[in-house]
Parts: sequence; C-alpha cells; structure tokens
Amino acid sequence: MTFEIGRTVGGYEFLDILDSSKTGVAYKVRNVKYGRVEMLRILPRSVQDDQERVERFLREVKVHGRLSHPNIITFFNATEIEGQLVMTMELVEGTPLAFRLESGSIHYLEAIYYVRQILSALGYAHKEGIVHRDVTPANILVTPDNRAMLGGFGMAKAATDPNLTQTGTAVGVAQYMSPEQVKGVATLDGRSDLYSLGVVLYQAITGKVPFQASSQFEVMLAHVNSAPKAPSLITPGIPAELDKIILTALAKDPSQRFQTANEFSTALAEVKLAAKDKAAEKSGPWLVEVPKLREEVARVVSPPSPAPVRAAAASAQPDQAKVKSVTFLPKLATTPTKDTRAKEWTFAELALSGVVTSIILTVVFLVLMTMTGLLPLVAGH
Repeated sequence: MTFEIGRTVGGYEFLDILDSSKTGVAYKVRNVKYGRVEMLRILPRSVQDDQERVERFLREVKVHGRLSHPNIITFFNATEIEGQLVMTMELVEGTPLAFRLESGSIHYLEAIYYVRQILSALGYAHKEGIVHRDVTPANILVTPDNRAMLGGFGMAKAATDPNLTQTGTAVGVAQYMSPEQVKGVATLDGRSDLYSLGVVLYQAITGKVPFQASSQFEVMLAHVNSAPKAPSLITPGIPAELDKIILTALAKDPSQRFQTANEFSTALAEVKLAAKDKAAEKSGPWLVEVPKLREEVARVVSPPSPAPVRAAAASAQPDQAKVKSVTFLPKLATTPTKDTRAKEWTFAELALSGVVTSIILTVVFLVLMTMTGLLPLVAGH
C-alpha cells in the first residue's frame, strides 16, 4: 500500500517518496503537530505477517525510543495508519560508512574521528543497559558535516533481558560478530559491541575485514579460532600504538578487551594527539579537536552523560500483541533537512534490510553447523 503525495493522513503530510524497495516504502513527511520534516517508512506486508519480524520491530521501538544522543539517529514514533505499521524517525542526510568503504580504506585519523563518535553513542547506550549487537558500517551514517550517527537498533536488547539470545544461536552479520556472538552465549554485554566496532575500525583503515573466507560459516569460526593480522601489515604507516589498540579490541576473550567505550575512546584520542601527519591535519576536521583531546586524555574521565530521556519517552511501552501508537517526545527545534541526494540512503531501509540479512545468516549458520556436526561443539563453548 502507498500513500498519495500531498495527502495528509494520520497526522502526517506526505511530501515525497524517498525510496521504494523490498524493505518497504520510505516517505518524506511533515509532522503536522510539530511542523517538522521526518522520514516515514511503511513496513512491508511480508514483515507485518511474520510474527518474529514484528517482534523485532517492536523491540526496536522500545529500545530505540529510549535513547537520546547526538550520535544516535532519533526515533520519533511507531503507529498504525490505515492498517499499515509505520515508523518515523529523524530524516538524516548522509552516506552509510559501508558505502564509503566500498572504494577502499580511509585515512586512519578520519577513521578514528568517526569511531570515537560511535563510541560515544555506544557508551551512552551501554550505560542505559542496551547492547546493540549489530555494529557494522551499514549501520553507521556519516553526514555532510562529518557527524557519525548510529542506527540499526532492530537487534538491540537490554542486557538484563533474559531472552537476549538463545544459547547456541548466532545472531549478527558474520564479518562483524564477536566470538561470543558466534558461540551464541546468552549473556552478551557491551564488550561484544566494542569488538564489532574494532572490526569496523580495522576495515576502515585497511580496506579489509580481519577475516575473509569462502563462506560465512568459515568467517564465524575464524572469529573464534584465528588471530587477525596486524593492520600495519596491510596498510604501512599506521602507528604501532593503533595496531595495539585494534588488536586489543579484537581480543577473543572479552576480559582482555577494552572494558568500556570510554576506555577505547581515550586510547584512540592518544593516537590522534601523537599524530604528526600535517597533510591530514590540513585536509579534514580530524585534528580540529586536539585542544579538547589534550584535556580529555589528561583527565581520563567519562564524558558527561547526555540529558536523560524525557519521562514520557522512557515510560512508553508498546503493546507486544498489537501496535496502535507508541509516541516518543522528539527533539525540539529540529531544522528540517534537505532531501537525500544520489548515493545517500535512508537509515530505516538499512535497519530493516539488516534484520532480513541477520535472519538469513542465522538460518545458514545453523544448517551448516548441523550438516558438519559442529553444532554441539559451538553450543558448548
């Protein structure tokens, strides 16, 4: 079902179609109540008829709606319009980091600049008790003013949720899964997200993920059993300290990794302070923040927590049986963004397509492990 452009229904004026795909139709809309331009996506009928995928949608509503951070794409509302489940969120102009990396690596200072912003978002989410579980370049959006924003909360859950995952079930995108995700452990925590972001940083500065194989199954086993090659062996010129930081983030044992996002971020800040690449300093905003970094590293304290989510947002809980309307108070005085341009994707499409991909990978993983007789071995770790 589609909505006619120019029509106002359910409190939204439909201004334009942003994209149409198997993951649904995305519209540029104006929220009549707030006078704000937003992105609205209709969930495809195939999703609405699949209880498991509806539950993923409901989980994203509950989890994403709790979060308010400058590096997390703002979720506004989930509701039902003329029998269709829809979600609305901040309309962000930008490019997925995954698209940027299709053409190869980026300068290590640029990569650090983006990753530290995502670490700020993850640090906040972890303090709120949320484990993202799907940190990938496809779920990181880079805006024209070089702000990195995290989305894709369709797989996120509260760390205290007893159903965080089922033992023996691998959930995630193979190239970015932590060893504990591969094993299907039932008690994932924020250190799993830090591993995944370590993979993203590795790929950003080398142009390659640390483990490549002919099948997703082999990639997952490599996360558990194989040591990654030092990034500097692939991209000469990377500081030795950055090598050490990335390999620490990719430690198999969570206790050997950075224990918090702030610890990871502070280590990266020290690398930026030591950088003497004048060409990079002149070509991007990567070192503009040096005075702030010096103060941050000197203090070595956690950054101030973002303002708490408004009470109405925190208390809103959707009906698991059927969503009628779950509204979260939006950011105020948000300036409407420009229409997305060519090669710029709407974030909800990425989030929903990521859910579909993760489901497919999980099925393939379980089938292959059953066929090879390794299921008991992996489940037992």
